[in-house]
Amino acid sequence: MLHDASTSSWPKVKALAQAGAVALLPVGSTEAHGPHLPLGVDVVIALEVCRRVAPLLPRDAVLFPPVTYSLTDFAAPFSGTVSLPADTARAQIQGVLEGIARGGFTHLAVVNHHLEPAHFRLVHEAAKAAAAATKARVVVPDHRRAPTGPKLGPEFMHGGSHAGQYETSLMLAAAPGLVDQAAMRALPALEVDLPGALKAGAKDFLQAGGPDAYFGAPAEASSAEGERLFSILVEATAASILEGL
Repeated sequence: MLHDASTSSWPKVKALAQAGAVALLPVGSTEAHGPHLPLGVDVVIALEVCRRVAPLLPRDAVLFPPVTYSLTDFAAPFSGTVSLPADTARAQIQGVLEGIARGGFTHLAVVNHHLEPAHFRLVHEAAKAAAAATKARVVVPDHRRAPTGPKLGPEFMHGGSHAGQYETSLMLAAAPGLVDQAAMRALPALEVDLPGALKAGAKDFLQAGGPDAYFGAPAEASSAEGERLFSILVEATAASILEGL
């Protein structure tokens, strides 16, 4: 069963921790996701994965409020994007994890959906440091890696997976009311090898050829595809958490 920490009393949370509940920490960002999606896409998706993964766990799960700000330099040129320095973002995530562990939780999972490589790297670093400091087990499921990544499709693997068919489909499945579907349908496909452009020296989405902060084919998104993608993400996330129990 999933319990929401933000609406629970401290005695209830303490009892859940003492009973061995798994703490789930969703992590995202506040950044531009094209003209058709909200700034909080990564947070919405991370929260939805947490909600869907909880029934697959053999223990109760406690959903903590999400981390909504982090390093997001690629989207920095666009209004609304809030990018933290790497050290600040790392310290924030580490501090939150240590705080959860000090409350009695011995098994924590960081469910991250902000895929900027430098951010994901600091998430792993923060989790490792928090685990060392508290002796809690901290798992960071990473769906970029095989065998999960290839199952998510070629846009995910090669197109940057930013506000295109991949993320737009997930949003249509999780929160369709937050998708401007008229704007979505009007967007032409933007076939850019985002990882390749960044490796070649592009510093942000503008330099990589994404003037509207999206890549891929958002007009091809569907809720059915979003459900397929969630099933893959949830299965992989659950397997990673179960390994750590």
